[in-house]
Amino acid sequence: MSALFDEEIMGYTAIPQGYCIDEFQREGILPMGASAPIDMAASQFNFVGRRLMDLMENYDRVASFGVMISDRSKGQVRLGPGGRPVVLYWLGRRERDLMQRGMAMVTRVFLAAGAREVYPALHRHRVVRNADDLERMEQARTAAADYLLTAFHPLGTCRMATEPGQGVVSPGHEVFGAPGLYIADGSVVPSSVAVNPQVTIMALATRAADLLADRLDAPVRRAPAA
Repeated sequence: MSALFDEEIMGYTAIPQGYCIDEFQREGILPMGASAPIDMAASQFNFVGRRLMDLMENYDRVASFGVMISDRSKGQVRLGPGGRPVVLYWLGRRERDLMQRGMAMVTRVFLAAGAREVYPALHRHRVVRNADDLERMEQARTAAADYLLTAFHPLGTCRMATEPGQGVVSPGHEVFGAPGLYIADGSVVPSSVAVNPQVTIMALATRAADLLADRLDAPVRRAPAA
């Protein structure tokens, strides 16, 4: 979500993510600064035509924040036509409530900082200009289709577990039922970690590499000759 200010911001010239609001992280809400390059920015606005063009012409006065939540919703990855994966995801009531609270929080911060307009990622509340608009947005009953969302760092599609019925790979990163096949990316993380998982993924990949190295260095056991 973004906001238009009177003063020049030019967030795209600096560090993309330099700020966050961690007060409600334990509740599953972590707003983070997210200034996108101008060639990517248009997709984050809920407008088309002249309204979008006017906003992009003033992009040097736009500030942006991403509202990241820790989701518990369920989903599936199925085999579709032609062997292509079909991804299904259901945005639950809890997740919608967290997203709505997070957007209201960031909107309040933007307005307090002097924003002329705030653009939540909600189809029914495309522009918030004052406290009355914010109150209406906070009290609105939302559906999953009302949100303009993006997703990054997908996790858990090949989750790690101790038993085949609970996951795809063992604690040693080996796929159950497929000896010699190992997975070492973010898909083995069992669930959402509620923060950027790059360090977690790197740690798991390093661990998997160490386990594989130990296995390859181990002496080969041969059956005794008859």
